[in-house]
Amino acid sequence: MAELRIGDTSVTGPVHVQPGLATYTVVLSMGFGRRVCGRVGTGVGFDVFPFVNSNEQHVRHGATLKLTGDTYPLANTQEHWAIEGREILREANASEYAENPDYVSGIGMEAHSPAVYGKDKDKSLAYKATATPKGGSMYEHPDFTAPQQWGMTVDLNSCIGCNACVVACQSENNIPIVGKDQVLRGREMHWIRLDRYFSSASNDRSDIPEEVQVSFQGMACTHCEMAPCETVCPVNATVHDEQGLNVMAYNRCVGTRYCANNCPYKVRRFNFFDWHKREIGKFYLGPFGPVDEPELPRMQRNPDVTVRMRGVMEKCTYCVQRIEAAKIRQKSLARDSDAIEVPDGTIQTACQQVCPTRAITFGDITQPDSAVSLLKASDRNYSVLGYLNIRPRTTYLSKLRNPNPKMPDAFAMPYTREDYESRYGHHPGEHESHGTEHAESDANTTVHH
Repeated sequence: MAELRIGDTSVTGPVHVQPGLATYTVVLSMGFGRRVCGRVGTGVGFDVFPFVNSNEQHVRHGATLKLTGDTYPLANTQEHWAIEGREILREANASEYAENPDYVSGIGMEAHSPAVYGKDKDKSLAYKATATPKGGSMYEHPDFTAPQQWGMTVDLNSCIGCNACVVACQSENNIPIVGKDQVLRGREMHWIRLDRYFSSASNDRSDIPEEVQVSFQGMACTHCEMAPCETVCPVNATVHDEQGLNVMAYNRCVGTRYCANNCPYKVRRFNFFDWHKREIGKFYLGPFGPVDEPELPRMQRNPDVTVRMRGVMEKCTYCVQRIEAAKIRQKSLARDSDAIEVPDGTIQTACQQVCPTRAITFGDITQPDSAVSLLKASDRNYSVLGYLNIRPRTTYLSKLRNPNPKMPDAFAMPYTREDYESRYGHHPGEHESHGTEHAESDANTTVHH
């Protein structure tokens, strides 16, 4: 805790150190610390409006900050802000992309260990989406028989980290609010999280950097075609449907949480309580606490989405309720004809619908001219953790930066790339050549070191 004083006005509150903030600068968030707004906002945060006056409404000078010696817990889900040289996020300068449009394929483990498609590696995206390639596996995987297969792309070049997708998903899919105490226990429930990474010219992580580049990456269930969560579920509660979606059968789930342990993206959420029936802060009262929520919040639920109960795992569904509604509507329009395929652009997921920069694209990946297929064919398209051979249906378009070479802060390559190169000791061209060699090698070849 610290006391912030400007003249005769002072406010005491917690301090959160933020990468990229200028020295001797304090940023205050308005709108908190309200006293008469009901159970939702009363007592949340600290009121800093005493610092605002008619002459200085946005910026004030001459402040002093002094630690009080007290502590205050802050619930933060973004402690993993350092990229640490990992290839989860891929960036390049526009000049590098112009010279080498295929730079994405030379970054990451996939450059040395591409997804194993075996004899099917040269097949089209539409073929791979409907007939799961066996690759080097000893098991036969079922084909996806539905005429339409769904997929998504997220353009990191367009994402501005506004959080609109998180809020829209929460509203559309009846995702509960669990409160600060449960977030501190790691029990947040939102299906989409917005990973925010800060990178700096210095790779020394002993201190929080001041000069940073910021990158955002929305992460939800990627609906892997060879989903690792499905193989460990003892009751088949998470399975694949004929449209290629990784779906949940809530009535089967017994809450082992094996799927969450085996998910490489950590996007599954577990209901530790009946969040919708208990008030925030009264989860541990059991039968002595209120057992149902007020009528008004109950009326805001989406009737097309199941309200999950305690002991059940949940995650992103690609807004399957919207998919099914569009299919029903198209069948009614088709009448006796065979034109039952949903036209491209008809279905929008909740996150896609609200994205102000149109960073999210969803559609049928079996149609070569659909918007999502065209983006997946882009040179910038890549899979996060693709080397695991799980073939996610959600892929990402790498971020391009365009620094002015005449400016003093111009950089030869994005800081995330510098961190990656310094960690693995590769130069872009060298790494890409390795990736090409491995990609062209036969999937069944054994390499001895």
